Amino acid sequence: MIFRVMVLGCLLAVTHRAVSATEIYRTAAQPESAPKYTQMADGRIGGLCVELFRLMEQQEPALRIEGDQHFIPLKRLEKRVRFGQLDFLCGVGDNPDRRNHFIYLQPPIFTVRYHLAVRSDDPIEIRHWDDVRALGNAGIILVNHGSGAIERLQAIQGLIIDSGGSSSAANYDKLLMKRGRFVYYRSPGIEADLQRHHLSDQIRILPTAMETIPFYILFYQRTSPARLALFTNTLQRLADRGELARLAECYP
Repeated sequence: MIFRVMVLGCLLAVTHRAVSATEIYRTAAQPESAPKYTQMADGRIGGLCVELFRLMEQQEPALRIEGDQHFIPLKRLEKRVRFGQLDFLCGVGDNPDRRNHFIYLQPPIFTVRYHLAVRSDDPIEIRHWDDVRALGNAGIILVNHGSGAIERLQAIQGLIIDSGGSSSAANYDKLLMKRGRFVYYRSPGIEADLQRHHLSDQIRILPTAMETIPFYILFYQRTSPARLALFTNTLQRLADRGELARLAECYP
């Protein structure tokens, strides 16, 4: 990870002259991933990542981003970037497997907090992972299939994890059917997700943030230095001008 950050620092010195007049970067939207991507009333896909792409295109006329109006599940999206069928994915956390297969761009685009959610009639309060471990089989944690949180939770010994749910909606159903004690999901995201599924009165979010995780843009590992530098320089300029932080503030 440190090595890749050092490499990116060197890449920032690559000039735009090495890049063609218009560089097209391919990505896709991730379903069930608000606030990164959200389905809007008119059928378009919006969200933090889409707004970021448009800001980057305004900042750098030589850069164009395509594919953000098409949903691809996270595992498939990661696979396509890993093998160069797409150039990058937007807004994912760090885990050991990803470090081996992607380039992490700096700076992170925003930070999320992971919370446990329970049924509204469940009086339990959780302050730290030891409270969850103490529950044994009565403390099953439901996590979306393919989520980057799975590896991090597995590294915390003693937790019982069920990652079979294909989406947050599937895990909410499992929670309400008492097939798990907790749903593990991030904020921002879970609040709007519960409202969208009309579940805010049936599921409550526990106040303790169990993790605070930076979310990054991850690039195809064999991206050329010139293409990577153009994208990274543009992202850094938005961060330096405060526009990246202001965008993240729109999605608390």
